[in-house]
Amino acid sequence: MNRLTTFVALGALVLGTLSFTTPLWLTAQDGAGGDLRRPLDLPSGGRGAEEEEEDAPETISFYGGEYEGDGFFWCLDRSCSMGWGGLLGILKAEMAEAISSLTENSEFSVVAFGDYTTVWSSVPKEATNAQRGMAMGFVNALTAEGATAMGPAGVQTVQIANMSDKTSKQILILSDGAPNNPGPTETLSMISSANWQGTPVNTVYIGGDSSGASFMQGLAAANGGTYSQP
Repeated sequence: MNRLTTFVALGALVLGTLSFTTPLWLTAQDGAGGDLRRPLDLPSGGRGAEEEEEDAPETISFYGGEYEGDGFFWCLDRSCSMGWGGLLGILKAEMAEAISSLTENSEFSVVAFGDYTTVWSSVPKEATNAQRGMAMGFVNALTAEGATAMGPAGVQTVQIANMSDKTSKQILILSDGAPNNPGPTETLSMISSANWQGTPVNTVYIGGDSSGASFMQGLAAANGGTYSQP
């Protein structure tokens, strides 16, 4: 074999060796670090520590209706007619069931009206055991007296709800008659104007007068809520 032939043979042998070993060397390097083995088209991981899951809404029962949310704000009629036929006693029992079913993930408050407005808390409260107990003390102390001054009480209830940063709030207004101080038209305008956040206003009507039913239906419809007449 002459020198040229020998040189060509040796060159071929070297090239063959390199083509065989280079992929092995690259594979070994790829396996040396865990990050290099991760496919680039797969997610890099789960949510960060700063991303917390939102609390799931809960469901409460009130006069046979079910309401789902994470903030519940009541506006309750305590006018003189609520003293007839045990209506106020039934209301207190319904409130006891609803408030006791709240969890600490939710916020709430209670407002009541007769001739004037009475408020349990002017700011949203976390539904701890202690707060639920104090709210029920407020409800149990209500007495039936006066007219049906729903307008100012409804506005204050909406304002309290507006202060809550919960995302699934519900306002519940209960009455046994149409408002008369001020009247239905002004009351509807007052409450709807205050509700700039568009929180659902659910109405529960426990009276027998058609004018009261018509007003409560209109109030719920104007504020994206539901109407119930148990």
